[in-house]
Amino acid sequence: MRQSNRMTTTLKMTNLLLALACVAMLMGSTMADEEEISMSVDEVVDLIEPFGEGCTPKPLKVHIVEMVLNKEDAMHDTKCFRHCMLEQFELMPAGEMQYNEDKTVEMINMMFPDREDDGRRIVRTCNEQMKAEQDKCEAAHKIAMCMLREMRSSGFKIPEIME
Repeated sequence: MRQSNRMTTTLKMTNLLLALACVAMLMGSTMADEEEISMSVDEVVDLIEPFGEGCTPKPLKVHIVEMVLNKEDAMHDTKCFRHCMLEQFELMPAGEMQYNEDKTVEMINMMFPDREDDGRRIVRTCNEQMKAEQDKCEAAHKIAMCMLREMRSSGFKIPEIME
């Protein structure tokens, strides 16, 4: 039993690291004169697709592509997939309509060191702007889109992802 719990924890950590690596790749690096990482949308979709296995509704490839491309006018199932991923990694805990500020800032810090104050301000701003939203899928998507806009306007180096 103890070994089973350890294996489950290891698997969850491996999945978390994979997801964070995908997010980091998608958001870009902050290193000066960085070497550009090149992955196609299909390659990123293939990395993220396994995270949809336990989601309801189970996302189709089109939904994953929309999420990877950060489509503002995404389908509802795309928004639900975003929520499912956020819930899996406790960035938007079950039953909550806002991002967990500390965990989200921690993730931002992994990709953008020395920007904790900006990250915290952005998470708070976007959580606050969307606090009236009652649909968990809509809340997850709208907060993500708000954070993307705020991060870009605050000088975070986040490349556009092209199809």
